[in-house]
Amino acid sequence: MTVLEDIKSFMNAFKTEVVIVEMSHFYGDPDEDAVEQLASEVLGALGELVVPYYPLEEGNFWTRPLEESVKKNQRVLIAFENFNAYNTTEKHSPFLWPWVLENGYADTDDVAKMKEYNYDVVRAFNNQTDFFSSAAEKEDKEERQRQDELRLTKLSWILTAKAKTVENSIWPLIKNHHPKTIVDLTLKYADRFVFEDFVDLVSKDLNCRFPQVFSLDAWFADSSFSSSEVLGEEDKNRKGVLWKLAKEVSARQNAPAFAKETCKANAFADDGKRLYSQ
Repeated sequence: MTVLEDIKSFMNAFKTEVVIVEMSHFYGDPDEDAVEQLASEVLGALGELVVPYYPLEEGNFWTRPLEESVKKNQRVLIAFENFNAYNTTEKHSPFLWPWVLENGYADTDDVAKMKEYNYDVVRAFNNQTDFFSSAAEKEDKEERQRQDELRLTKLSWILTAKAKTVENSIWPLIKNHHPKTIVDLTLKYADRFVFEDFVDLVSKDLNCRFPQVFSLDAWFADSSFSSSEVLGEEDKNRKGVLWKLAKEVSARQNAPAFAKETCKANAFADDGKRLYSQ
C-alpha cells in the first residue's frame, strides 16, 4: 500500500480529520514530466477530498471553522513545492496549494538546543511588535501580513542524528549509553513527557500561542504501552499524552480569555536560554 493510499484509508476511517500533505524536497533533479506525474498521482488518489485554494474569497479555508471543511468533505490540504520553474500549482489550480508551510527545524541532537530553537519559533510566531516608520515600510508590512495570513508555521519537535548516532548504529557492540537510531535518540531525550513540559511552559506559564502545525518524531510511542506491562498509576494517567496536549492547546487558544492575554515571550528575547539552563 502506498503512502497516498494510507492517507486515503485514514481519511475514510476518520471522517472528521483534516490532513495537510506536504510535497517537497524533490531529490534527484527530476524533470518537468516527473513532477507533473507526481502531482497527477497525488490528485488522482486524494482529489475528491482536496481543500481548494481560494485565498481571496470570503469564508475561505483560513477564516472558516474546520467544521465547515469537514461538512463539505474538503479535508486534505496539499502544499506542493513548485520545483524549479515548473509552476505546478498554477497548472493544477485550485487543487494544489502553493508553498504555505514555514518550516522550523533545529537540526541538532541536543534537546536543550532544540528547545531553545523552538522557543524562538514560538516567540517569532507571537511577535507583533515590528516598527515601520515610513509609508513604504508600512505598505510592505501590510503585504507581508496578508501573506502571513495564508501561511502555516510548523514547530518541529525533531532531533537529528549526528556523527555519534551514526557511528553507534554501525558498531552495535559498542558498550555505551548513546542512542543508536533516530527513534532511540527521540525516545531517550525528547519523549512525550519532555514535550509536555515544553507545552506547559509556552501555553500556561508564558501564555503564548502555538504555531498551527506540530511535527513530532516517534508519535507511535504515545500509545506504545502493551497490556503485559505493569504500569504505575502515574504512567496510566499519562498514556496518550500527545493527543491530550493537542486537545488542551486547541481548547485554550480558542478560549476568548486567551486572546486578551499577552505572550510573555515577546518581552524576553533571551528568556529561552535562561529557562533551559536551569
